[in-house]
Amino acid sequence: MARLTAHTLPIARVSAPERDAMWAVFERHYEDVTRARFDADLAEKDHVILLRDGPAVRGFSTVCVRPMEVDGRSIVSVYSGDTVLDDGYRGQTALHRAFFWYVLAARLRHPSRLVVWFLISKGYKTYLLLARNFPTFWPRRDAETPAWARTLVTTLARERFGDALDEAALVLRVAHGRLRRAVAPLDGLDDPDIRYFATANPNHADGEELCCIGVVDAAFVFGFPVRVLRKLLRLPGAAR
Repeated sequence: MARLTAHTLPIARVSAPERDAMWAVFERHYEDVTRARFDADLAEKDHVILLRDGPAVRGFSTVCVRPMEVDGRSIVSVYSGDTVLDDGYRGQTALHRAFFWYVLAARLRHPSRLVVWFLISKGYKTYLLLARNFPTFWPRRDAETPAWARTLVTTLARERFGDALDEAALVLRVAHGRLRRAVAPLDGLDDPDIRYFATANPNHADGEELCCIGVVDAAFVFGFPVRVLRKLLRLPGAAR
């Protein structure tokens, strides 16, 4: 299997053939989706991380950065939209490394602000990207979400999704597409973080999404390269 390469592009520089290839990957993984909705979501983002095997697009992640004030605190949110990767390429680190540099750049541009990754997850694999790579994140199985973090998640979700948010559960109740049943089935998986995700978002198979944040703090910045190196070398303790 060839190694994926990651290319981070401004949305304006994504060509029509690349957009078509992204849609093809997206449609393979999701149902109840439309090209018009896909294009509209893409237009709202700042950048896309394209994952290629040679010239072929095999996955992507869309991202945007928004400075804001929340409850008297200066925040920068790095929002992840659609994140998709073809089967056969899971376990590679190209996306992880590209995203690390993206959020690190945001951290360096805004040294006095709290920088967070804001993501919504209808599949456990997206949630695991958070749980496996961010030491400080919420919601999580082993700690109650603190009040300030809940306020932040709620604010970010309401700003983007309005009344679709169930504030008590931190779940978006209005679905816009859902994973195809064969993409990320939960049956037979025995992992505490996956079990937590399934409990926190029991209707994930219907397209409902769990709203989450990961803090881009010193533990993340200095720990992430170590985790990637362990994974590359397949050392014990590597993040899955």
